[in-house]
Amino acid sequence: MHRVTPSLLALIMLIAGMGHAQSLADAARANRKQKAREGATATKVITDDDVAASPDVTIHLVPGATSTGGGTLLAPGMWKHHYSVTNLDATRFSNGGVLHIEITLGNGPAEASFDLYSHGARLPTDGFPNPLANAHDVPSGSTAKIDYRFDHGTVLRLCAEGSWHAKAGDRNIYNFTVNVGSR
Repeated sequence: MHRVTPSLLALIMLIAGMGHAQSLADAARANRKQKAREGATATKVITDDDVAASPDVTIHLVPGATSTGGGTLLAPGMWKHHYSVTNLDATRFSNGGVLHIEITLGNGPAEASFDLYSHGARLPTDGFPNPLANAHDVPSGSTAKIDYRFDHGTVLRLCAEGSWHAKAGDRNIYNFTVNVGSR
């Protein structure tokens, strides 16, 4: 009995502490929502409540064809990343080629940045990105191009987000065409 009591007491304290922390989080969330209704917030804080996880989209690239895609991007704030990801499956190009992407950005408030990563690369959540190719600080209503040469069939990820210069929480839409040319 004496051996079980300290363990049982520690377990009860742990559960009580977790319940208290959850209550604090719930109270903070309710307070944030209440302030938003009253119009008392001066700055926008982006939380997981604001950002829905976008489903994985894969475009299977076919020789001799142009494919299209698009989405909505969100400005994450300075030095942060929150990508909208489209997988570009170029595995049918066993001898490689040149990936040509032409992106048209909507007229929304957020400027945009587009990064191209290999399928296995870890996407950054903050700091400077290290993509294979990119188009950064694309103004609203304009067009950007990304060209990337690859040596063998592969899957790449086109990652879109609002630029660091856009106000955190601003959104915009984008559309793109993609094809693979010969080397």
